[in-house]
Amino acid sequence: MNSGPAGPASLADRQEAVAGQNRASGRARSRWAVHLALLVTIIAALVPLLLFTGNSRVTIHVVVACVFLGLVIVHLGQRRHTLRRLIAQLARAGSRVRSRRLAVSDVIFGFLAANVLASGIFDLATGHNASIPLPGIHFFIGWHSLSGLLFAGYLIAHVIRRRKRLRRSLIR
Repeated sequence: MNSGPAGPASLADRQEAVAGQNRASGRARSRWAVHLALLVTIIAALVPLLLFTGNSRVTIHVVVACVFLGLVIVHLGQRRHTLRRLIAQLARAGSRVRSRRLAVSDVIFGFLAANVLASGIFDLATGHNASIPLPGIHFFIGWHSLSGLLFAGYLIAHVIRRRKRLRRSLIR
């Protein structure tokens, strides 16, 4: 048994390494839980609109959408270092194309989310759906519905492109 000066230090180093891995593992589980909750709530926000009738469906949709919005805020808090880096890369003209592409994608994602929120608040405040005529189509779609479809499409692409990193990403 080694009782020299290297023995306790290496034991302390190993214990610190294990503790660091446990913290990282806990942060990864926390991030995964938020990702999963985001996906579940976005689906749950659509279910009442598709399956229920009457005024309760809108109420349920609004409540679940508020939970989703709260989870988005938690998710952005978890990504605060990444967001700072992406914002800095957008500001630099000479940053790498791949990094800028991720930053531009996040800006588009943020715009679509804000558009869904704004259109939902507008519809709720006015008490009716604001319709948008689509050129070439003899059919009107609501601003909130169109915003939601665009957001859902972008969300699906976002999840598919980042699916491998969703489970193992860390909160820094």
